[in-house]
Amino acid sequence: MPTRKTLFWLLAAGFLYLIALNVGSGWLYVVTSLLVSFPLAALFLSRINIRRLTLRQTSPEEATAGGGICTQVDIVNPSVVPRFFLRLDADFGGRSASLMLPYLGPRRARRLKLDFAGLKRGFYRGGRFSISSGAPTGLARVRRRHFAESPLVIYPRWQRLPGDWATGMKNSGYLVSSVLPTRSSTGDYLGVREYRPEDSPRSIHWRTTARAGSLAVVEYSRQAAISPVMIVDRYRDGAAGEGPDASFETAVSIAASLIQREVSHNRRFGLGDSPADAAGRGLSHEDARAMLWLARVEAAATDPLDLTAAGFPWPEATPVLILTSHEAYAGLDRSELLDHFPHAAVIMLDGRGFEKDEKRQRRFLDGNRLNLLAAAVEAGGGRFVLVPSPDEVVRCLEDL
Repeated sequence: MPTRKTLFWLLAAGFLYLIALNVGSGWLYVVTSLLVSFPLAALFLSRINIRRLTLRQTSPEEATAGGGICTQVDIVNPSVVPRFFLRLDADFGGRSASLMLPYLGPRRARRLKLDFAGLKRGFYRGGRFSISSGAPTGLARVRRRHFAESPLVIYPRWQRLPGDWATGMKNSGYLVSSVLPTRSSTGDYLGVREYRPEDSPRSIHWRTTARAGSLAVVEYSRQAAISPVMIVDRYRDGAAGEGPDASFETAVSIAASLIQREVSHNRRFGLGDSPADAAGRGLSHEDARAMLWLARVEAAATDPLDLTAAGFPWPEATPVLILTSHEAYAGLDRSELLDHFPHAAVIMLDGRGFEKDEKRQRRFLDGNRLNLLAAAVEAGGGRFVLVPSPDEVVRCLEDL
């Protein structure tokens, strides 16, 4: 396809040619004929120069956001006609690169290497390429577009967190819950309550069950390891800023970092954009599926995170909410989710530190309301961590 510059040149030459015909001047007719025929010939030769070229791409199967990759591109010339001065423009993983190929022999292939830096998180089916030529005159450039199938997963950035879940258990490294049903007498006796689906049959108190006519269990308090379930808020209006340091991208990076910490200890974890989503995905101690989900997740939710009554099918699960400090979460401490899980952890990104527009900063909780929210969550037995900017993630999570 001719470029805009080529089309402009042809239109201008054609306009002069029409003037020459109307004026009837012989020398002007000759000059304008040359002006028209010269770019037309250049256009014809340029089209031949890129005709029937094929392109193949080979790239790594995975990379990390913000990093770089080296991908190989094979340009094949199946004809007996040599090609000259080919320009290759590539777009891959949200980044572009280009280079010039001076000569490609007949029935030959040439392998080129393209470096892409600063890749964006996501999943890509392949690269988009454009081969153009202005040979031999450079006046008329023709471009042909190609798509090369070469799947690439760009995982979110993650950082190695030096700390671990702060607990009251020596050498456990887990979050803990102070009350779990058990028949063991190693803890303090709490009483008898109604049977729940997640209770073990061994905890049934048969005398009370026979007297009341319904199942009842005896309950003791004990320290127990739990499985953290990372809930990443996808609320679009709360995703402050743009680029790799946006609040949503930082939230995804935090989730990836916490997952890698769990994997390094060979511990189970959960992940989702809501409690129901995490429950459907299940617990795991492998990071492959979780990191793939984080690579593709987007801030596309039109409503704030639903914090009404929701639970997990695992009694040892505790939610770790990763939110941006939108006004919709001002009453987070009074949500049913925290009523069900009082030991939940809340990692809140201060939207004011990620949003550059002062007018849009008003959508987020101010310092006073954030302090009140933090005090209320911690008073209920939970944990509250405020991340003021993307540069302070590691420092803020050290004591979590």
